[in-house]
Amino acid sequence: MTGFHRWSRLLASLLAVLLLAGTTACSRLGQTDDQAQVTRAFQSWKQAMISRQTSQAMAYIPGHVDAYLQALNSNPGATTSAPAASAPPSASPGVDLLVRTALEKKVPADLRSNLTLAALMQRITDRRLLNPHDVENIALGRVSVNGTRASAEIYYQGTLTALRLPFIKEADGWKIDLLSLLPYAEVLMRVDRAMKGQTQAQQVDQLVSKLPSL
Repeated sequence: MTGFHRWSRLLASLLAVLLLAGTTACSRLGQTDDQAQVTRAFQSWKQAMISRQTSQAMAYIPGHVDAYLQALNSNPGATTSAPAASAPPSASPGVDLLVRTALEKKVPADLRSNLTLAALMQRITDRRLLNPHDVENIALGRVSVNGTRASAEIYYQGTLTALRLPFIKEADGWKIDLLSLLPYAEVLMRVDRAMKGQTQAQQVDQLVSKLPSL
């Protein structure tokens, strides 16, 4: 498997789309209270994903993910319209185009009319489109905390990866900050299409064509 496809699969599993027990070489001894809370949040999310308990898993994903999905949803019946023309340029235009195109071509109108990540994940779970082994193969390593943000090393199949999993602290606890992964995914997409000599549109069409319809 190429490096890009390996990272793409890892990121997809994190959206649980499209991240997560391998073992980690990092000792849990000496963790601060916040570090321990981050670790517990991750383990709770992971176990919920493995057990196909979608609603419990979504409790560890911040609500702004839904706002992001709704902003890219072009369905006329959506509860949130597309971003205004005056909105600042996105830091991840390629990822935005990928998500928007996937929503248009792979997600039916009944889901897009009231789009949430929980609804998408429930449909994915109901259709057995997520392999629990993709979740089981990911483990958390050393956790770093800086105020209301944290990040942790990620081990995939027991091997330390270059990816750090971001977290954000909300009133009800630590959550996996999926949107902070978008710039990383953007870089991967740029490198991959440069190697293949593709345009952004060609790359997105190719990636979306490989996704299952919901």
